[in-house]
Amino acid sequence: MKTAKHRKVGFIFVLCLLVIASLVGCSKDTTSKTAKTGGEESAGEPTNGGLLKVAYQSEPDTLDWSYTGASPTRDIGWHIFETLFALDKNFAIKPMVAKDYKVSKDGLTYTMNLREGVHFHDGSTVTAKDAAASIDRWRKVSSVGKITGAYMDTVKAVNDKTVEIKLKKDYKPFIASMAAPKSALIVIPAKIANEAGEQPLKPEQLIGTGPYKFEKWDKGQKIILSKFKDYSARTETDWGGLTGKKTAHFDKIEFQIVKDSQVMLNGLKTGLYDYAQNIPADLYDVVSSTPNIDPVTYINGYSTMTPDKSEAPFNDLKVRQALNYALDKQAIAEATYGNKKFYSLDGALFDPEQTELYSKEGTNGYLAYDKEKAKKLLKESSYDGRTLKIIYSNNNENYKKISQIVKQQMEEVGFKVELAPYEWATFLDKWKDPKNWDLEVVGWSTRFAPSELGMLSLGTESSGWYKSDRWQDLLDQWGKAETKEQKKDILTKMNQTVYEELPFYKIANETSLDIKSHKLQEYDNWLGQRFWNTWKSK
Repeated sequence: MKTAKHRKVGFIFVLCLLVIASLVGCSKDTTSKTAKTGGEESAGEPTNGGLLKVAYQSEPDTLDWSYTGASPTRDIGWHIFETLFALDKNFAIKPMVAKDYKVSKDGLTYTMNLREGVHFHDGSTVTAKDAAASIDRWRKVSSVGKITGAYMDTVKAVNDKTVEIKLKKDYKPFIASMAAPKSALIVIPAKIANEAGEQPLKPEQLIGTGPYKFEKWDKGQKIILSKFKDYSARTETDWGGLTGKKTAHFDKIEFQIVKDSQVMLNGLKTGLYDYAQNIPADLYDVVSSTPNIDPVTYINGYSTMTPDKSEAPFNDLKVRQALNYALDKQAIAEATYGNKKFYSLDGALFDPEQTELYSKEGTNGYLAYDKEKAKKLLKESSYDGRTLKIIYSNNNENYKKISQIVKQQMEEVGFKVELAPYEWATFLDKWKDPKNWDLEVVGWSTRFAPSELGMLSLGTESSGWYKSDRWQDLLDQWGKAETKEQKKDILTKMNQTVYEELPFYKIANETSLDIKSHKLQEYDNWLGQRFWNTWKSK
C-alpha cells in the first residue's frame, strides 16, 4: 500500500489497496452480489423505539471482536464496539474514533489524534491512554494484530487525545490493518484492556463506544443489546460501511439463537422475527415468492476445508496432494448450494470484486480433480489406513453438506473417514486441540488483506498449525509493496504457495442469503448484519 508522508484519513486514496466496486441496490428478485436490499415503498420519516428481533443461527463463543474473527462475534460485536479507523461502504479507510493521523517521512512514526467527546458505555470519555492500551491488547490477541505487532516498537499517549506509534520498520498496510473488520482493533477502556490481557472479554467487560451497548446474554437463547443514549455519532451521512453517522433507532436488539432455517422463515411470515440470518440457498425461490419478506444477498468469502498439519497423516504433503485430487469441487458446490447465483468456482484468495486484491494467476491446482492420481499418491504416501475425523458446526447446513460429500469422495480413493458435528461453540473449542480432528470444514467471510486470511495464520488452529517460511516471506514482501504491479506479483505467488503447499482446500466462493421483514426500512447489509440507521415501519 502506498503511503503519503502526511495525510488526513478522509482522503480515499489512502486505501487504494482495499477499494472494491461500489455497492448498489438490488430489487426483491435480484441475487447479484450486493449489500443493499430494495423494492420497498418509500421509507418516510424514521420511527424510533421498539424492539428488533433477529433470528441468529450460530451462538458466538465470545463477543470480544478483537479476540476472534468469527462472523457470529463480529456481526454482533460491531454494534457494541468501534475502531480507530474503519472501512466505509466502498471499502475505503476512513476515521471512526480517530480524527486524523500523520506519518513521518521515514514511515516509522504514526501520530493519531482522537475525536473529542467520544463516550464509553460506562460514561467515561475516550482518551489516548485508552486507545494505547487497546492497541497493546490487540497486538497480543488478534490474528491481524499479531502480524502487525511484529512491526511495532512502542505505543504511547502523548497527551489526552494524541497517540504515537513507532514502528521497527516501514509497514505499508499499517493503517489498513488497524481498520481490519476481522479480529478488529476495538477501542475499550484502558482498565478493561489491562485486566483482560490475553483472555477474551467477560460479559461485564463488554464496554465499547458503539450505538448499542451490551445488556444481557442468556446462553443458548438470546443476546440483548440496548440503545446507547449518550452515543457520540460522527456526522458523515454518505460514508456507510462501519463508519460515518450511526443512529440507533431501536430501543433494543434481541439476537435470538434459532438453528432451524424453516423456523426462521416461518417466524418472518408470522412477525415473530424481523430479520433472519444465513438461510440455505435452496430456499431462495420460496423467499422471493413470499409476501412481506425480502431476500438479502451479499458476498461472504468462501467455504474451506483445512487439514491438521501438526501430525500424521496430513503432515505428509503427499497425503494432502492425494486429498486435493480426490475432491470434485464442482460436484461439492452443486450439491451444497444448488442455485448457481449463490456460489462460484474460483481458486483465488480474494473475490473478483476486490479488484486491487484479486489475482487468478497461480490457481491451476484449484480444480485438480483426478481420482486415479489421488489413489496413486495415497498409496505412495505415509497414510496407514487410520480413520480420519472431519469436524464441522451443525449450525450451518452448508458445512454439513460439504462434510458429507467430502467423506464420500475421500472414501472413493481409499481414505477412511468419520464425521463429527458439533454446536458452534463446541466446534470452536474442539478446533483448538489437534487431537480432536484431522480435517475441519468452515466458511471464512470476506477478507481485505493477506494478513486477515485466518486459514493461513501461521502456527494456529485456524490454519491447522501451518508452518511456512515461504508464506511468511510473502507476507513480509506485502508489507513493503507499493505499486499495483508489485502487489499483483505477490498475490500470484501467494496463490501458487497455497496450491503447492496445500495448507487448506478452498471449496467455492459464497453469496449469503438472509431474509428481512418488508417493514425494516433503509436496511444496508454491507457484508453482515448491521442495525444502525435502520428502523421498522408501523
